[in-house]
Amino acid sequence: MNYPVWDIPFLGSAGVVAVIAVIHILIAHVAIGGGAFLFIAEVWSDRQLNGDAIRAWLRKYVTYFLVYTTVFGAVTGVGIWFSIQLASPEGTSLLIHQFVFAWAIEWVMFLGELTMLYLYFYGWEKNSRRMQVFLAGTYFVIAWGSLFVINGIITFMLTPGAWSLENTSIFAGFFNPGYFPSLLIRTLIMFMLGGLFGIIVATRVNGDDDFRERVIRFSVKWVLPAAIIIPFLLLWYWSTLPQNTLDLFREGSTGVFGGRLEALNRYFWLAMISGFFIVVGTIVIAIRPKAATTAGAIALFLVAQFGFMGAEFFREMSRKPYVVYDVLYSNSLWRQNSTDPVFMAEPYLSKAQWHPDVEPLSPEHGEWVFRLQCVSCHTWDAYRSLRVRTEEWSMEFGSRWLETMHESGVMPPFQGTPEDRAALSAYIVSRHEEATTDLEFAETVEGGK
Repeated sequence: MNYPVWDIPFLGSAGVVAVIAVIHILIAHVAIGGGAFLFIAEVWSDRQLNGDAIRAWLRKYVTYFLVYTTVFGAVTGVGIWFSIQLASPEGTSLLIHQFVFAWAIEWVMFLGELTMLYLYFYGWEKNSRRMQVFLAGTYFVIAWGSLFVINGIITFMLTPGAWSLENTSIFAGFFNPGYFPSLLIRTLIMFMLGGLFGIIVATRVNGDDDFRERVIRFSVKWVLPAAIIIPFLLLWYWSTLPQNTLDLFREGSTGVFGGRLEALNRYFWLAMISGFFIVVGTIVIAIRPKAATTAGAIALFLVAQFGFMGAEFFREMSRKPYVVYDVLYSNSLWRQNSTDPVFMAEPYLSKAQWHPDVEPLSPEHGEWVFRLQCVSCHTWDAYRSLRVRTEEWSMEFGSRWLETMHESGVMPPFQGTPEDRAALSAYIVSRHEEATTDLEFAETVEGGK
């Protein structure tokens, strides 16, 4: 209510954030896992008779790695900040004010990470072997340190634990119940991605099949052990999820193999099935490394992208209907205000700052209630389409449903008066019709009040 609304047709503001974030998160995990891969490969090359050949391949690895992680990573990283502050300014403000020192540490680490990577890459011909190993190891330590910091903020949004608006201790929010299982899971996933990236580059080796096979087998070792351990850590992570999330998942699991399958469950299974295909594909490559192709390795990497989409969408939807679980709703309503009957019953637009003056119970009244309370999660025609969800609505049904929509467990409570509900319901119903005059709209509102 205190900020303008970023209304994006088709994708919606939440959809824009999701698209950018899913791409960036994969890149960020590769950036850290690849750092560990570089360091261990540097050490490994010093212990092999053909160390020069390994380092020549490693230089090709770091070339692809640097372009992918710094160029695309930087663009999408800026894109996340640009989009989240417009999509959820209240939530972004909360995270910045609560974790201001953590953000500062993370940004300093990011600068250090880039510095080490560029010194490593551009010093390839000039640095000593000891210096190259040191730079690779330092890069990984700093990069993993940025994960250590950002993981606390990400997990806080779903499992704030003992943190509350009365207890704003940074440690209470940072080291929340989901922090350590998430940190370990993400670390192992990073090792997997570093190995998958290594397989892609290894398939580009020409002229020496035996060497190519050795490098592929080295890369495979980064994938399979991590894949075996991750399911056990997932059980730990699962135990930290809010009860509401577990209830939504359980209800949506009814008839998974022929019945109802809700979005939360679909994203869960997308992540699980993607992980299964990565493991199967990597085992095939381990058995027949000479048959590995660049296209096949890239396909496995793209499967990992789908897996990230499933996992991150599952995590995001697990918070529904909150930005910060049990603290701030997705439409910027604070949980503590939602329990105040007087606050909730006040005319909605009288509390909202960013809207034009509108005539009460007019189409514009309904439109601005819609824009300020609904578009943070929904679009009309595409992402989380309200057209589809409301196509059977009548004016009376819509008004009654809005009054109790929070009982579903996935929607925030409606803010405003019966007139606000009637105006919103009439606006939604009117959008299903080809044309609605002001008189017809007013009659619809009167019929639903």
